[in-house]
Amino acid sequence: MNLIGRYIFRIAAGAFVISLLVLTGVVWVTQALKEIDLLTTQGQTLWLFMYMTVLALPALVMVIAPVGLFIACLYTLNRINADSELVVINAAGSSPWLVYKPFVVLGLIVTLLTAGISLYVMPESARTLRNTIAQIRADVLTYIVVEGLFTTVEDNLTFHIRDRAADGTLLGLLVHDARDPEQIMTYLAEEGRIIRTGDSAYLVMNAGSMHQQEGSPEEITVIRFDRYIFDLSNLTVGDGTVEYRPREMRMSELLNPDPEDPYFKQFPGKFRSEVHERLSSILYPLSFVFISLATLGYPRTNRTGRGNSILLAIVAVGVLRTIGFSASNIAARESWAVGLMYLTPVVGIVGSAWIAFGQGRRMARIMDAIPVPQVSIETLHPRHTRERLEALFEATMRRLGRSGWGTAR
Repeated sequence: MNLIGRYIFRIAAGAFVISLLVLTGVVWVTQALKEIDLLTTQGQTLWLFMYMTVLALPALVMVIAPVGLFIACLYTLNRINADSELVVINAAGSSPWLVYKPFVVLGLIVTLLTAGISLYVMPESARTLRNTIAQIRADVLTYIVVEGLFTTVEDNLTFHIRDRAADGTLLGLLVHDARDPEQIMTYLAEEGRIIRTGDSAYLVMNAGSMHQQEGSPEEITVIRFDRYIFDLSNLTVGDGTVEYRPREMRMSELLNPDPEDPYFKQFPGKFRSEVHERLSSILYPLSFVFISLATLGYPRTNRTGRGNSILLAIVAVGVLRTIGFSASNIAARESWAVGLMYLTPVVGIVGSAWIAFGQGRRMARIMDAIPVPQVSIETLHPRHTRERLEALFEATMRRLGRSGWGTAR
């Protein structure tokens, strides 16, 4: 690229990075708020909370990156036109490709970024997130039992500890087991410790008592013990196997699924839809670039037309992405929608490129011809508003007087 191309590319790339960071930050906050119960109710550490929310970002960035690129293109084109730079480049007789090239190069870079996230980063992060959740469930007492809170691990099984020692010993332990309504057990112990042997886990309680209720609440048997072992094996995940969904599978697994997989037998269309969603999403960055060039790529002598062009670009991108998402959902049920998933961004690229390189000036004249009301800061001042209303009132009264409606009767 020459000096002008590098200048435009630097503005667009900077705007893209800022847009991507802002949009990702907003979406990350919304995702983090959904997982805040990890800290409040399940007693997870702040590091684990941050780790899990970050793992959910690649799937969102895959959608956010093309939108951030679109915003950067609109901003850059609007800026260089407002500063009359686009007018000077056009008046010098330069080819439109001189302006379009940095945007296309940036679009190709974002396309490669989207492809890497879609084909590799996103499924790997989703798998890691699934494995992390499985580990939390498998290690339920170590991570979920919180000092000073009554924590229900599963239905009718509640744990409470007063404190946790530095070596992991649980102090002031209470276990209420009402899973068997015919025999409700409550265990109290001075201290306890979790012992693991292979895939099995046990809670060893020391210096406590066991309260056994059979029948009515008055029939309670209290048994004191020096040591009691509570089996936790049924609260663990066993061999640690995890069942992945299509969003969490690698491309090789989606293209060659296990025929005996129960999920594949029940929803084979979701595997097809996921494969083509990952591939077709790679085409959207270039599609958004050419839409912005088709609507804002030519200089405007009348700046009122820029608002119409920006609105048209936003509507076009919104319609295009809505059709793409709808086609992806339909493809999970109907195979014919796979073609629509690819046709949508391709039509956006080809149609917008045809307008940008061949019909751009005509598009600019059409958008400039659409009237847009001019509203300045001065016209919003109360004094100017009052003067306008008084002038309108006087003109109306004069018209009524000429027509006979304003004469006294």
